[in-house]
Amino acid sequence: MTSRSDVLITVDELPDALAAGAQLLDVRWNLGEQPGAGFGRYLQGHLPGARFLDLEAVLTGPTTDPALGRHPLPDAAQLGAGLGALGIDPVRPIVVYDDPGSFAAGRAWWVLRWAGLDARVLDGGVRAWLAAGRELETDEPEAAGGPPLTLTTGHLPTLDADEVARFGGVLIDVRAPERFRGEVEPIDPRAGHIPGAVNRPVAGFWDEDGRLPPARQLAALFPELDVDEPLVEPVETTDPVAVYCGSGVSAAQVILALASLGIEAALYPPSWSGWSSDPDRPVATGPGA
Repeated sequence: MTSRSDVLITVDELPDALAAGAQLLDVRWNLGEQPGAGFGRYLQGHLPGARFLDLEAVLTGPTTDPALGRHPLPDAAQLGAGLGALGIDPVRPIVVYDDPGSFAAGRAWWVLRWAGLDARVLDGGVRAWLAAGRELETDEPEAAGGPPLTLTTGHLPTLDADEVARFGGVLIDVRAPERFRGEVEPIDPRAGHIPGAVNRPVAGFWDEDGRLPPARQLAALFPELDVDEPLVEPVETTDPVAVYCGSGVSAAQVILALASLGIEAALYPPSWSGWSSDPDRPVATGPGA
């Protein structure tokens, strides 16, 4: 069972973690931006010693099958090659960060944990680092490429479309309310949501500074899970939980938030982009469950 300190690290804690051997990855990325934009921001200024991890190239598999969604998971070989090229040591912990509102660090955390690696997210990302009066650097670390890592995946739970269709627990859709209700759909083939899902927009899980709110505030977002009065200890719930978004990126942020409360949730990786691409899958509209 996880706790907040298992999934997040603060700016004040980061220097000691790095001194003890943690590895730092900058994974800045925004949906719809031009390829290379995140790396451009990295070159303009990044946390000292950080290497750049490309979400599209390393953390996303080939987009050849619409049923797998717009950001399918990479296989172990692709992920191992990408991390090996960055010189990542699989036995040392990893800290990932991004800009608030990006959701890329959550995706990186999830994929790395799914592959059995020890990963945490820097709470508040770059903004928190700068707010603490710390500086960025512009020098890119020397290439530290190594051999591909030998990884195994499946260390975090996932669901496929058939499992989602018969899911008997709490299914959480973290997209914006208007997309959930089916009023607009700017990206994917059909508008609406998976029947039976509840809408908990991802923006509500992080404060304006990009930090995870206190446990009581988080728990109030999950009335279905009976965690109205969370304690310091992880919350216990008997209801299975699964999460999806548009393409499997922002859903990982909510899975991280749930993990900070001690709640394990499964990811439906294709998310709405995969579900809506299959004309045989039912679609619901309106406010939902």
